[in-house]
Amino acid sequence: MRRWRRRRAPRTLEGLINFRDLGGLPAAGGAIRPGRLFRSDSLAYATESDAAHLLHDLRLATVIDLRGEYEVTHLGRGPLATAPVEYVSAPIADVSGAADLVGHYVAMLTEKGDVLAGTVRLLTRSSTLPAVFHCEAGCDRTGVLAAVVLSLLGVPDEVIAADYAATAPAMPRIHERVSVVVDRLGLPPRPPSVLDWTPQAAMMLQTLELAKDRWGSMQDWAHAYGLKDDDVSALRAALVA
Repeated sequence: MRRWRRRRAPRTLEGLINFRDLGGLPAAGGAIRPGRLFRSDSLAYATESDAAHLLHDLRLATVIDLRGEYEVTHLGRGPLATAPVEYVSAPIADVSGAADLVGHYVAMLTEKGDVLAGTVRLLTRSSTLPAVFHCEAGCDRTGVLAAVVLSLLGVPDEVIAADYAATAPAMPRIHERVSVVVDRLGLPPRPPSVLDWTPQAAMMLQTLELAKDRWGSMQDWAHAYGLKDDDVSALRAALVA
């Protein structure tokens, strides 16, 4: 497979620990344009310096928030809440439980397909970009949306899985931060098995395989939730060079 190089954020961020540019990944007909689409952990943790960097250096136009109402209400939106950017609430919450995370990811595709498809449609508009999408840790909900978008752009499954697994180095700090949040909100402590968990490429590969088994392809999934071929073509025109 052709080797690819990821475009990194121009500098280290202070409060965001799982922020990255999807630019540079190989896609159908070329590669994803750098500086157009980012994924992240919750922007509620951005510092003022981080916010200035996103606004002035990366010229961020849109924030897509995948968190549920409870998370947004209790954890806030951070300094970008008052910034001149479009804020889009696209909650991926209250999804059915499953025996494992792979099953949970497929449940997101099934039960929140309309929300995911609406987000894809949003990304076809030139005025939306540059955009960032995020949940709390920037791993599960963010990982599923990333998989949908990247797959529709023609990014190979193994590259999508590698991008998902790229969150692994950030997990110790994410677990530490979530533990603080859980304590602050008075929620039940998380079991040790959760605290030791880290994303692995095989999990996303299995998710993509199960999606193909159910829908045929990610484009077939898109059709099932109202996206047209023109929408996918517009997505590729906006994000692939």
